[in-house]
Amino acid sequence: MQFDTQQVEQLILLSAAVVASIFLLKFIMKCHKKKKLLQSNIYDIDLLSGEDFELFLYYFYKKHGYRVRLTPVTHDFGADLVIKSRGKRIVVQVKRYKERVGIKAVQEVIGSMAYYKAKQGMVITNSYYTQSAYVLAKSNGITLIGRNALLHMLEKDMVLLP
Repeated sequence: MQFDTQQVEQLILLSAAVVASIFLLKFIMKCHKKKKLLQSNIYDIDLLSGEDFELFLYYFYKKHGYRVRLTPVTHDFGADLVIKSRGKRIVVQVKRYKERVGIKAVQEVIGSMAYYKAKQGMVITNSYYTQSAYVLAKSNGITLIGRNALLHMLEKDMVLLP
């Protein structure tokens, strides 16, 4: 089958239109998801996946003017977000849990600090922490943001940092 020049040009234009439409659709879907996540209340957050909770916090901190980076979903070296604030790098471990968050989350963020060259670390959860998590966090200067502090962040539309 032979194509003439006009048919080839039309095929190229059609292909370009399809590719552009796919990119536009993906962009619209991403914007919709961002808007929906930023409208989340604490009960919506309780129903999010762990990855969507990370994405919510990413958008929330960016909305407030911080430079934020999501780490890879796997092999994240113990941090889900890296936030830059006033020249300091802060690593954040994010836990969307139904139960109390234990010592492991604090250990993960402590372990990630050297890898990401961070001076400070935080663990943020929609839940609460165990006593051992509080003890380890305090002795290592790790900030814990639990359910009540997260609720305060949402109600006041403000961020909390170490």
